[in-house]
Amino acid sequence: MKKVLMLSLSALVTIALAMPAVAARPAAPEGPLKMALTKNAVTFDHKDHASIDCGVCHHPVNGAETYEKCSTAGCHDALGAKEKGVNSYYRIAHDRKLENSCLGCHSKVVKTEKDKRKALTGCKGSSCHP
Repeated sequence: MKKVLMLSLSALVTIALAMPAVAARPAAPEGPLKMALTKNAVTFDHKDHASIDCGVCHHPVNGAETYEKCSTAGCHDALGAKEKGVNSYYRIAHDRKLENSCLGCHSKVVKTEKDKRKALTGCKGSSCHP
């Protein structure tokens, strides 16, 4: 009986500590979003990426979680394709060396799912740039 009580208490404490993080996370937008700041517009649907923790892409800024758009002022607002710094909008999508960039993540997926290579890592005719 004592073990059951301790396990229950531990579970309640864990849930209580996790609630603020879950409550702070906004609902994902319904339907696909058009990311029109790229040369060829990209359609992004949060539903297709539901298995990925939101914090992978919407990473903490100055130690605080943020769920703003990628191109929000002060975040990834350097819009030119030649921009290569941390604020580069192009880089967060196309830099294969960044694990949390679109191509970085898609490249990991195609290592195990080779049939998705064209759809996930191709330029023209891909799922990103149809």
